[in-house]
Amino acid sequence: MALPPLLNLPEEDRYREHFEKHYLPPAVIRTFDGIYVRFFPPNFNHAFYYESVRGSRKKDTLSLQRARRMDWIAAVLQDRNTELYRRVVRNSLGHSSVRRIALLSSERYAVVIQVDKGEKRANFVTAYVVGSDEALKKMRSNPKWQ
Repeated sequence: MALPPLLNLPEEDRYREHFEKHYLPPAVIRTFDGIYVRFFPPNFNHAFYYESVRGSRKKDTLSLQRARRMDWIAAVLQDRNTELYRRVVRNSLGHSSVRRIALLSSERYAVVIQVDKGEKRANFVTAYVVGSDEALKKMRSNPKWQ
């Protein structure tokens, strides 16, 4: 798969503008198997910022490693050759949601979406470069997406 080039934008605000233009409605991202993925403004901070003070719970610093790969999100979701995994996440109230992890193993790049039950719709959760072999192994320990 040929990935789009890395973004190299001159200012931090340009990454947000790029995200809004290419991912927020009316833009539509559809996976290779027909799932419509929705993106929302808060996704930008969640996916592309990190805590400069670990444990502060305040994402205040742009991650260029993530932001420069922003255009990879659509490419990975639309590539039928990515590794797909299913992960069930339970919240404190016992409710569960199904997440699909699309992993482009050659780049160790993962895109996570939360799939609506019984629907061909999902919400974007995050995207990142998998940093360690241990994290990659843990990701691959999830069941394959059916």
